Amino acid sequence: MNRAFTVTELNQRIRDRLTGDLRLCDLWARGELSNVVNHRSGHRYFTLKDGESQIPCVLFRGNASRLDFDLADGQNVLVFGDVEFYRPQGRVQILVKAARLDVGLGEKHRELERLKERLAAEGLFDAERKRPIPAHPACIGVVTSPDGAALRDVLRVLGACPARIVISPAVVQGDSAPASIASAISALQGIADVIIVGRGGGSAEDLSPFNSELVARAIYQSAPPVVSAVGHETDVTVADFVADLRAPTPSAAAEMVRPDLERLREALAGAEARMVRSLAASLERRRARYLAFGRLLAGRRMMAIVSEERQSLDRMTDRLVSAEDRRMELFAGRLEVAAGKLDSLSPLSTLRRGYSIALADSGVIRRASDLAPGELFELVFAEGRLLCRSVKVMADRS
Repeated sequence: MNRAFTVTELNQRIRDRLTGDLRLCDLWARGELSNVVNHRSGHRYFTLKDGESQIPCVLFRGNASRLDFDLADGQNVLVFGDVEFYRPQGRVQILVKAARLDVGLGEKHRELERLKERLAAEGLFDAERKRPIPAHPACIGVVTSPDGAALRDVLRVLGACPARIVISPAVVQGDSAPASIASAISALQGIADVIIVGRGGGSAEDLSPFNSELVARAIYQSAPPVVSAVGHETDVTVADFVADLRAPTPSAAAEMVRPDLERLREALAGAEARMVRSLAASLERRRARYLAFGRLLAGRRMMAIVSEERQSLDRMTDRLVSAEDRRMELFAGRLEVAAGKLDSLSPLSTLRRGYSIALADSGVIRRASDLAPGELFELVFAEGRLLCRSVKVMADRS
């Protein structure tokens, strides 16, 4: 006889199956509102229906406060959210995050849905193939427009990150954008340990390059893991489904890939403290053991043996102390080398050797031709900054 489930166990299995299906997360659904209830708690409960079916929906207070219209029976709307299973009542519902009045999605939307279904069937959205983001990347690649706010946000958050940052510029809007984004991702293969792909928010048309099959397959075929950072939190594209990790904004993507320097320093300090405690405890145990042996040999008839053994004990103790001292020096040297390597990776180390970084509104200045005569720029030193103005741009005479 097959196992008989309790209702709770059965509902839990159904819930686990639904919540594990990425195709039921971050989706848009359209229909007519009915049974709208504006609860005194601020939550909204309603039914979304069409001519043949209906599904209950819940919109919690935090998301409901961002609506720019009042929900009412009979309205045609588009809702954005996740399909979930409310286990206590055994009910499938949509957990709505955003909603807007429906003006019709048209053929482009239908094409996008067909593309999603096809890529999902090929396994591009499978959670099992997604790779973890490296904790300490040596090189971070950024694929975005060199003139966009997204790049400035990413560079601001990365700050003095010890990793090397490589910008692979791409067109992120218009008909040429998909090929440009795919090419920029390809250019970072074998260079970056993790890649951020994204742009700032915009309309559905602005974000359409990240819904293209070309970009989706470039992300899927990338050797380094990819973090998608397209638009704002409620903007979801095909690139988000394929990427190894989705960030709600470009700034959040930079936070996700940036090594935690403070945690590294704390880990090094903790390792040093543990080594010192371990060596001290080991030395103390051995000294106590030898002292105990010395006490056992006390007695008049054992004076000669005691004298001899005490001298032997002293010699062994001296050798032990010397050995422990050498071990501590060895570990201290390794720790100093590790700390030096960490410090050498910091841009501040370069600045302290007399170098400086030139910054303009457009970002880091790498060539004299990046500045126009009379343009303001900033020189960053190890200690302090200078606001400068270019007088004349001269070509390299070499």
